[in-house]
Amino acid sequence: MLRRALVFRSLSIAISVAAFGCGGAADGPPREPVYGAVTFDGKPLEKGLITFTPANGGELVVSGLILDGQFSLTREEGPGLGPHRVDIWSKQATGRILPNPDDPGNPVPEQKEVIPPQFNINSRLAADVAQGGDNKFDYDLRPAAGTAKKLALKSKR
Repeated sequence: MLRRALVFRSLSIAISVAAFGCGGAADGPPREPVYGAVTFDGKPLEKGLITFTPANGGELVVSGLILDGQFSLTREEGPGLGPHRVDIWSKQATGRILPNPDDPGNPVPEQKEVIPPQFNINSRLAADVAQGGDNKFDYDLRPAAGTAKKLALKSKR
């Protein structure tokens, strides 16, 4: 009986220690807050999504909302350190209504991607996230010219 109590106590302590070490911002690679602006054809992008994918093939892919041309991710939400590929997406309603495959009685508005593929699927946009730096990244997307001008990619340190 005493042996069973010792085993139970040891197991309880081991589980408590293991659970204490799980989760939280301290796990995984260090992250940094990032923020900036996105313009599309010279105007602030009304709404969209920005995604940071590690250029070195790391697994920490993060995304944030773009609202009124601005995005901001906290340290807990932000990307890891180093170079990242940046993708920018924005959908707009077409005015058509489509059947909802998940709920046939509840149709949904059709949406189309308004940002050209050179800024998402085939993106060459980049961000180099620095530890403790002012990680401000501004993107001016110019679809007519097929290019994006990175404005103030990194602030002076």
